[in-house]
Amino acid sequence: MRFHVLAGFVAVAAGWLAPWGADPAMAQGARSTKVDIAPHRAVYVLELGRTRQGGNVHRAQGALVMEWAKSCSGWTVKQRLRLNLTDGEGNTVETDSNFSSFEAMDGLSYRFTTRNTRGGQVTEDLQGSARIDAGGKGTADFSQPKGTRYDLPKGTLFPTRHMMDLIAAARRGERVAYRTIFDGASLDGPLGVNAVMGQYRAKATGSWAREPLTNRPSWYMRLAFFPLKESKAEPDYELGLRVFDNAVADDFELDYGSFTIRAKMEKIDALERPKC
Repeated sequence: MRFHVLAGFVAVAAGWLAPWGADPAMAQGARSTKVDIAPHRAVYVLELGRTRQGGNVHRAQGALVMEWAKSCSGWTVKQRLRLNLTDGEGNTVETDSNFSSFEAMDGLSYRFTTRNTRGGQVTEDLQGSARIDAGGKGTADFSQPKGTRYDLPKGTLFPTRHMMDLIAAARRGERVAYRTIFDGASLDGPLGVNAVMGQYRAKATGSWAREPLTNRPSWYMRLAFFPLKESKAEPDYELGLRVFDNAVADDFELDYGSFTIRAKMEKIDALERPKC
């Protein structure tokens, strides 16, 4: 199971790509390419979504906390995930994922730390940094495991810049946006991410319509993730979500093929903006 950084939130696996269509009545103001990310902390409740033939996950329960903080020099992202998966025989596996990163405001330098456990045993313990050069290419160097390095193709984006790019593309009315990203959330290296932009909504509905951070324009998106070091026609995983124009996501679905995990936002708080 992978859970990659979703540009401030992360990001995770192949199923229900819906034929969403762009709204021809989209307001001209929504087409602006300027993206103003809202620093925030959000808490999500995780539960089992759908199961498919051959899957052996019968129950899922957990929580996810995402924090996206802004400083004068860049963006700090913190993510903590706890998830218990139970199979058909009643066996439960506890997974715990901690991720943090710093991305410079210009999108050219990046630091990351990842620690994942499964059943109380550490499965990944990663640290490192990455940089994009003036020509648009870059490198990612891991200090743990020491000596691991990836070349980053021209045009590679780090997570925050990727999210800003997706929102800008949605505002322009683009239906599909393929990008290369690097987040350091695993040893997969750079990823190809194919995003399909869906329906535009001018405002939120329901309980979140009363919350300033979510009573805003939004789009449904479907992202498919492909590790570039592998040559596969099918993505490793997919992620469906609704993204507001300030990069807040109120709910999403992680698709691992044989089962999905639903994440519903339970609480959100605005974080202070820096005075630069």
